[in-house]
Amino acid sequence: MKRAKTKKTEHEYLTATDHHLDQFDWRILRALAANARATNVEIARRVGLSEAPCSRRIARMQDNGVIQGYGVRLNPGAVGIGMMAFITLTLDVVSAQSADRFADLVQESPYVLECYVVSGNQYALLHVAAPDMRTYSEFVLDRLRRIPGVKDINSNFVMRLIKSAGGLPDLAAAARQGPSAADA
Repeated sequence: MKRAKTKKTEHEYLTATDHHLDQFDWRILRALAANARATNVEIARRVGLSEAPCSRRIARMQDNGVIQGYGVRLNPGAVGIGMMAFITLTLDVVSAQSADRFADLVQESPYVLECYVVSGNQYALLHVAAPDMRTYSEFVLDRLRRIPGVKDINSNFVMRLIKSAGGLPDLAAAARQGPSAADA
């Protein structure tokens, strides 16, 4: 299976785009989310298509940016990650310079797994992983705090992982379930 073509953009916004995905496309996406290493033959068999149409659909979704890449989920402890945290960061004044400096630091940091610019009182939410507290502290104190305009940093340490989906929600299944008991 060929790799997905990814378009490198300076900033990625979360916007819903209609790519006209039908039931077979969604079945393919679920099959790939469950096992991205599956062969085209396995995926085609699983979703009820022959190999050629299945392959064309995957290629189309790659070309259209629906499929942005393929990855692997790792056991953090097995690869030397001793701690993870979510950091909220507030900038005193959001200027082009402070926002660009922040984005550059995040892009070059091996410890930042994900970073989102968010609404509300904070500017950004970072998901960070480090081998130990010393490394984490050096990252926060020596790198993040030194960005001009940083007003506040709040760390929330992961104590236990309850769920890690690694993909996107199945919106059709969620709609069929309706509101959960917790929402009532």
